[in-house]
Amino acid sequence: MISLNQVTKQYGQVTVLKTITLSIEEPGIYCLLGRNGAGKTTFLKSIAGYQNITTGTIQVDGKTISTAALDTGVSYIENFAKHFNLPVRKLLQIASEVNPNYDYDFASEMMERFELDGKKKFNHLSLGMKTMVSTIICLASNKNVVLLDEPVLGFDAIMRVEFYEMLTESFQKHPRIIIVSTHIIEEIASTIQKLMIMDR
Repeated sequence: MISLNQVTKQYGQVTVLKTITLSIEEPGIYCLLGRNGAGKTTFLKSIAGYQNITTGTIQVDGKTISTAALDTGVSYIENFAKHFNLPVRKLLQIASEVNPNYDYDFASEMMERFELDGKKKFNHLSLGMKTMVSTIICLASNKNVVLLDEPVLGFDAIMRVEFYEMLTESFQKHPRIIIVSTHIIEEIASTIQKLMIMDR
């Protein structure tokens, strides 16, 4: 469960999030819809504990979230995420070694589906394939909350369709809260169960 109570985030004099109170209690695939610059990334980073909020509180499964929290129970991947420049297969292995709940079989299956070359180093991948590797690692983490920030950037039309199929399969295998941010609703509409709109 995710609970935000009167959450405000400011950068200097600029208020990006303003007194947001929100509870997400049920597992599901949620879409966070908003224009570029609406604050979607700030919202997700705050829930993940990647940055501290200015005022208010955020809790995930009853634990207060901040940058000091050791294990937030949240898996977050932002667009243009960076990884160690290692072969893709090695990245998946490292992720499984540091997380006992990691679904390595799912990650391997998705790697084959998207024809990812396990021997290829991360920095040698296209933008779309880098994003796909990051997303696979995130979904395979089996954390209770998964946050995906504009995950289809760099995907072609076929990859986007396959991505939404992967998202659905991952949720069916391990129901939890998955929030996907986007500024385009049409493609994800048939996949999501609930919609959150961030306006200004």
